[in-house]
Amino acid sequence: MQTRIRRLAFLHLLGLGAAAAALGYWQVLRAPELLARPDNPRRLDTLWRTRRGQMVDRRGRPLAVTEVAADGYVRRVYPHPSLGAVIGFLNPLQGAVGLEGAYDAYLSGQAGLDSARAFEQRLLHRPAVGADLVLTLDLDLQVAAERALATGPAVPGAVIALDPRSGAIRALATTPTFDPNQLTFDPTSDDWNATTAAIAATAARLAAAPGQPLLNRATQGLYPPGSTFKTVTLAAALERRIVRPDQRFRYSLNPPDRDHRGPWHQNQFVSCQNHSQSEFDLAHAFAYSCNVCFADLGSQLGAGPYLEVARALGMDQAPPLDLPIERSRLSVRPDFFSGEERFYALAATAMGQGELLVTPLQMALIAAAMATDGRPPVPYLVEEIRRPDGQVVFRHQPRRWLGGVSAATAAQVRAIMVTSVVEGWASGAQVRGAQIGGKTGTAELGSTRPEPHAWFIGFATADDPRLALALIKESSGMSSAVAAPAARTVFEAALLGAA
Repeated sequence: MQTRIRRLAFLHLLGLGAAAAALGYWQVLRAPELLARPDNPRRLDTLWRTRRGQMVDRRGRPLAVTEVAADGYVRRVYPHPSLGAVIGFLNPLQGAVGLEGAYDAYLSGQAGLDSARAFEQRLLHRPAVGADLVLTLDLDLQVAAERALATGPAVPGAVIALDPRSGAIRALATTPTFDPNQLTFDPTSDDWNATTAAIAATAARLAAAPGQPLLNRATQGLYPPGSTFKTVTLAAALERRIVRPDQRFRYSLNPPDRDHRGPWHQNQFVSCQNHSQSEFDLAHAFAYSCNVCFADLGSQLGAGPYLEVARALGMDQAPPLDLPIERSRLSVRPDFFSGEERFYALAATAMGQGELLVTPLQMALIAAAMATDGRPPVPYLVEEIRRPDGQVVFRHQPRRWLGGVSAATAAQVRAIMVTSVVEGWASGAQVRGAQIGGKTGTAELGSTRPEPHAWFIGFATADDPRLALALIKESSGMSSAVAAPAARTVFEAALLGAA
């Protein structure tokens, strides 16, 4: 009898041990995974009762708010749906996307609260109340950027405008875009399954749409920069002192001879057919965007020094930002600057073609560097995080991203970019009474797409830098006629509002 009792007791203890191990496994080790499952009813109930923090622009205007229904359930609402690529959205299928995802812990109240308030909420089972985000965006400037993209041909494009002194992003527009309100979940719905199915169908339709509305072109779009990249060539040539600002150049308008092809010719030649002058100084070579001049400057620099300066300005790296980012690239092939085509590769890159692929964000950072001390800033979108009682728990500290070029070089480039707007192809960006600096770029795309991309990069103003921007309108024609006037729209709004 005692033997049987011992065996039974052992079996009971073994069963209790197995149960304890299983409970520990599921409640401790697998708890985060279970909590995150979209079909977890406790997670959904908590999600739809959390008083999620709001997002506001730099002047306190709401960009993402939480509406509370009579039964205590909440719904996320986006008053300015054109900002979907930045703000993001929240639903049980995709989770939190954009800034909603990057700062989910603060917005949902999991982080940022003092320990006493957090304990009180858990003890009394009160709905969590999240912290608020104060963004760097300026809604007035955002509207101006969207208006600039909507003017003229209806083509995809992007604008990103930031404070060159701090890196604070004031406007980020991309078109086409999407309405995040169509992707949010309404917990007051009578049929949750039907609501979820409608969200899934909308997400699938947006993902398959030909214009790629889910793509944030300002941070993820990769484009050849055209002549806007001559800004980098100019900075590199001045930094390495292979050229002087007062140096003069003379080229025939359509050079057929080897002398104008340089060491990079290799059965290729570059003409200066985009202007009617054959002799000019460095500032006007830039203003009139002389391809031969900049191809020669690139060749004189050599691949090593040229690529070193370009990388010091951010090329081949992804800028740190709380959104999906693509890395801008000096080349696609790793041997582009060292293989058989190396001379032509460097010349083509120096005038903005070759295998270059850049994002508008990267070009805005290059413009910002030239507008200030030569170093690109760290871009950012969140200025402050505030508790529900208004206490600030985080405030961004501006800093520089990379070494860039010297302040003296930036000052020289800045003056030349002003000449480009006063007298050159970028004159369409002029604003009365303000010193605007800039560079247009008409990026050729090959014979399959005859209309080039229209680019503009620049800053306002030269003596008091408040805004640096990059603007692109895809396959829309000449940049001087399309991109420069569109940029002026943004500059005028910035100067009027003292952004």
